[in-house]
Amino acid sequence: MDLDLPPELKQIQSSTRDLVDSLLQLEPEFHDTAKVPAGVHEGFKELGLFGVAIPEAYGGLDLGVFATAVIQSELGRLPPQFWGALRVLMGPGSKAIVAHGTDAQKQKWLPRIAQGDCTVAFALTESEAGSDVARMTTKAERHEDGYVINGQKSLISNAQRADVIMVFAYTDRSAGLKGISAFLLEPDTPGFQVTSVIPTMGASLGGLTEIVFENCRLPHDSLIGEEGMGFRYAMESLNEGRLNVGATGVGMGDLALEQSVRYAKQRVAFGKPIADFQSIQHMLADMAVDMHAARQLLYEAAWLVDQGRGSAAKCSMVKLFCSEAAFRTADRAVQIHGGAGYCRGVIVERIFRDARALRIYEGTSEIQRNLIAKALLRE
Repeated sequence: MDLDLPPELKQIQSSTRDLVDSLLQLEPEFHDTAKVPAGVHEGFKELGLFGVAIPEAYGGLDLGVFATAVIQSELGRLPPQFWGALRVLMGPGSKAIVAHGTDAQKQKWLPRIAQGDCTVAFALTESEAGSDVARMTTKAERHEDGYVINGQKSLISNAQRADVIMVFAYTDRSAGLKGISAFLLEPDTPGFQVTSVIPTMGASLGGLTEIVFENCRLPHDSLIGEEGMGFRYAMESLNEGRLNVGATGVGMGDLALEQSVRYAKQRVAFGKPIADFQSIQHMLADMAVDMHAARQLLYEAAWLVDQGRGSAAKCSMVKLFCSEAAFRTADRAVQIHGGAGYCRGVIVERIFRDARALRIYEGTSEIQRNLIAKALLRE
């Protein structure tokens, strides 16, 4: 496919790369303080990146899926904590509102999202219902004045700092997956509570949250789209979310490769740079092949979505290959760095920890293989 990017996209890509390179200089401060340095959020706002997936009518850039993938591949070089809220908004956090929200919901939330003044959490996963969504137990019972939600969600990103939370719950358990609906909930709603924050290996600033709904009352207009369509909306969001993960993996892998090439040229062992050793050269070659293939797969799938020819299977291929390739590349990067690569504060050590999560969230690698195989066997 022709990868000569349009001039406008080249400019945004270049501006994003410049911003990312400047923010990477703040990574040592982040490692020392465990806090995202001041100015990171404002940098994203100045470039308009929060509005990448938002229609122009609501103040966004509406760049399309391919352009979003290009931009995310640049952002993926950063510590994920720097842009965790932005990543969600580029995929599942805004997709359902844009595609299925009412005019009132769009007017209320999309301009704020586009301006970078609204953080969204996506509450689908439960402790016993991760990849197996049908086992969800959270329910929303219809009442005269709206809905009453009871249940709990697990491993939810950004819930402790969200301005609005997209919640999925059964409105008709007997209908199975066709009985799941989607709602918008503001965190100050009575009956909603973040009950715990779980520390993680990497990737998520402040950890992942457990949230609980106890007779949590929502008005009728909190429903997104139609009752019983929540699972479909979630899958639509997750398809783009899987491209989002793939792009993040490309960014991580690219940086790990760059760091490894630089280190191999500088590190001297047995009287010469380790780049002269064939074992190191072969690792670098494998890393380069992995990342080139990952980028091509990502770009093709994203381009097809923009053309109206996308498929869930292609998105799963991207998520599977890019996440696995990023982790292989990060692992080789640590190996090339030797003992130094195992030390906190070294970029490849950070990438190794963060790349591990890519193989889990938005559907594990095993689930992606299931989805790809089912698509093949239906042909």
